[in-house]
Amino acid sequence: MNLYQKPRVEMSKAPVTALSEGLERLKQEHGELKQVLLEMEKQAKQVESAPEHMGAMQSLLNLRLWALAFREELERHSNWEELELFPFLTSYIERKMSPSLLPSFWSLEKDHELADEHMQAFLRSVHLLKANPEAMSFKQAAAYLVQACHILQDHLAKEEQLVFPLTQQVLDDINYSLPSH
Repeated sequence: MNLYQKPRVEMSKAPVTALSEGLERLKQEHGELKQVLLEMEKQAKQVESAPEHMGAMQSLLNLRLWALAFREELERHSNWEELELFPFLTSYIERKMSPSLLPSFWSLEKDHELADEHMQAFLRSVHLLKANPEAMSFKQAAAYLVQACHILQDHLAKEEQLVFPLTQQVLDDINYSLPSH
């Protein structure tokens, strides 16, 4: 091969590879996010069920740090989905499939917003309790985080029920339309 000759790349296979890698990344990140949510929820439920003031404030402060780190990771994940994965899938839906799936993506976004509202309520509550431990019950603060975890777990499950089969359908359609060699 001539060193100045560009290697031949089959462009038709690039979207398949990118989409396959995207699906694998989605599965991996969702698994990691779900693990953290389960553990965070477990810790928050312990605060909910413990007698008031039995180390609850320290537990809430630890959960606050954990929730802040989780929100950053979730934001990074959501940005990747919204900028890379979902635009490809929604353009495919608009061209090839029922546009009735588009409201499902809207519903997923609303779930995400609702969970974030609960997460913010938890963070505000911990801040308030840190300044004044009598401002509200520790259990109520923990309940906001438990609710956020529930909503996000449900959100991830719905997203998987929508995106995994849709992505597989796109991959099948692309593979079907590729010329066989």
